[in-house]
Amino acid sequence: MIQTIKKAIIQRQLSKREITNWRLEEVEQKQSQPNKLLFNDSSYFNGIDTSGSFFLSRMSFRTDRTNEHWLEFYHPELGLLRRLSSLGEEGDGFNQGALSFICLSPAKQWSIQFEGTMQSDAGTHQVVINMKFEAKTPLIDFQHAMIPENTAEQIAKEKWSRSFFQKLKEIKKMHFEQGGVLSGTISVDGKEQHYQFRSMRDHSWGLRKWSEWDRHIWICGMLDNGDCINISMIKYNYLGQLAAGFYIKDQKVSYLREFPPFSVFQPNHSIVKTAQINVAFEDGLQAMVEWELQHMVPYDMDHGEYTIFEGISKGTVNSIPIRMVTEFGFNPLVYKLV
Repeated sequence: MIQTIKKAIIQRQLSKREITNWRLEEVEQKQSQPNKLLFNDSSYFNGIDTSGSFFLSRMSFRTDRTNEHWLEFYHPELGLLRRLSSLGEEGDGFNQGALSFICLSPAKQWSIQFEGTMQSDAGTHQVVINMKFEAKTPLIDFQHAMIPENTAEQIAKEKWSRSFFQKLKEIKKMHFEQGGVLSGTISVDGKEQHYQFRSMRDHSWGLRKWSEWDRHIWICGMLDNGDCINISMIKYNYLGQLAAGFYIKDQKVSYLREFPPFSVFQPNHSIVKTAQINVAFEDGLQAMVEWELQHMVPYDMDHGEYTIFEGISKGTVNSIPIRMVTEFGFNPLVYKLV
């Protein structure tokens, strides 16, 4: 009875919440709150093609912890090239030393530029990256993608306290995603090649403390027919499973409404190599999502506080082919991977 009342209170509050209407120019700027501990601004681009090559890049700017970056490129003949060492000092905008994300047109075009060294199993390579992201879908604001009933139910299950509601501030972060095409050139040791990847990008900001993440899943990609899908699920160490997501067809956006529990991924303490899940979106849209892992790139966040496995997979959505990212993350204090 008490839980039912608590759920009703939260749902009523969520229904009355004010949606922040961000101007596109603001969304596409680096956000900074230097006086707020654990504030984080993160931007990410991926790219996958049908030949087996892929590209991953992320920059995170943080107030009281070291900035983060990801920079990976895989080619079947070259293997995986990574930049694990520092990129250099933070600059204006989305810049860390040799890596820059440059907004050419808000919600339409971005440029990714890098010149420096990357490492593979074969040694050190000189790499020049000159890529452009061109949007093919609207820019999705996750304020609209949240499932109020699910969020209210999870909050109602917990013991309420001042410290609990203080922790809830982390889930109020701003989050935007977009599908598109990433094309341009990547030169490795003077040998330049042109690439055209299907791509997803995101930009989020707010409080982030990796040690308070229990686990998460992020599944996204552009289908062969031009549709775009996103399924995002997370569990914190103080809150049960939350989910958000969307499906875009012919520029029409349908938001996620039904999703599977984490328990469908068996065993729970392992990287998911193959899976088949069913999800539902608005307007009665049902999707069966299947995938098979092709590659996996690991990331150690804040010296072991959290571990992310960035999966590159091929699969289908309702039998339509897709090259997709299947990202799984675990708190190593909770899950001992096998």
